Amino acid sequence: MKGYLNGVALLLLSSYATAAQLEIKNIEYRYPNSTEIQYRVPWFTSADNPAVAKRINDYIFASFINQLPGNNPQTTVNQFAKSEMNPTANLDYTVEYRDTKVLSLNMFIEGCGAYCESYNVPLSFDLDNGAAITLNDLFSRSTMAELNTRIRKDIRGQIDAFVDAHKSQTPEQIKDEKGEDFNYVEFYASCATYTDGLYYIDKFSLQKDHLAFLNGRCSNHASRALDELGDFTTKIPTAELRDQLTPYGQYLAAAKSTKPVSPAPGIDGKVMYGTLGKSMRIVLKVDCKYGDYFEGAYFYQKFGAPIELTGKCGTADNQHYELKTSAAEQTQEKITLDLKDGVYQGVWESNGKTLPVRFE
Repeated sequence: MKGYLNGVALLLLSSYATAAQLEIKNIEYRYPNSTEIQYRVPWFTSADNPAVAKRINDYIFASFINQLPGNNPQTTVNQFAKSEMNPTANLDYTVEYRDTKVLSLNMFIEGCGAYCESYNVPLSFDLDNGAAITLNDLFSRSTMAELNTRIRKDIRGQIDAFVDAHKSQTPEQIKDEKGEDFNYVEFYASCATYTDGLYYIDKFSLQKDHLAFLNGRCSNHASRALDELGDFTTKIPTAELRDQLTPYGQYLAAAKSTKPVSPAPGIDGKVMYGTLGKSMRIVLKVDCKYGDYFEGAYFYQKFGAPIELTGKCGTADNQHYELKTSAAEQTQEKITLDLKDGVYQGVWESNGKTLPVRFE
């Protein structure tokens, strides 16, 4: 387990106008008949700004527990741990960075199916409102494409440097070291060569003076033991990107506290609260994967279980979205949203029935 926080920590997070305090504690689940922790999830509270804490908590639970936390988050984690359909073998986190504007976490997950695989998910949150920070908030689409190319080339450069460092080894020396015939050039030949889509900027976090992009290793599970490079981290100083940042991005990256700036409207990566029909409270949380399609769900706040949704990311100025449940569902649902007066509103449709829907 990778966590290092124990008990309750106090994060002093100052907003532009007043100082806000966000407390963090652990929600833990231990293996049955053991003292070893299997799941450790952060839980945030704030006496002066509870909405910030709620939005962060809802994001983490919707993303990694596959359920809204409800009135008793410990019970929700316990139920998640005991679910027969739960593929998560371990869950942990670390606080990577925090200042008066940004909180960055790293979530560590080990998932098991035919075999077990571990991976990390970096996250950053805006402490003024609790919203997750996405690249769409920080950069234009063209700049994101440039960053994707830059990161791919950086990964390729790391690989090439590593391969060059082993060119002096003879095949016999490599076989003696690896225990089998092995060719470094061939092993890494196809890594970081994908040029379609925004594949290499999918995982990132804001740090003190840079953006850190995380990409997974080159090897599959079967050849993992032969892969000496592992995951790739590319750090890009925010000073180099200042002129390319949106006004919101410039505000977050500013060394000194300034008046808060809101990001451009959009649903990507956001936990959004709304109503279905006259008064049914619902929560929407979808993420744009590789710059192309949404993956996510909406939740009835009363029940907390996800109803999975998909849709296309690239809409004109984030004005219009269409999100659907799987075509394999017995009764397909569709949510159509348009940005009007700063609010996403539209229609929910299913089996010939329509209801108004609205998200703040």
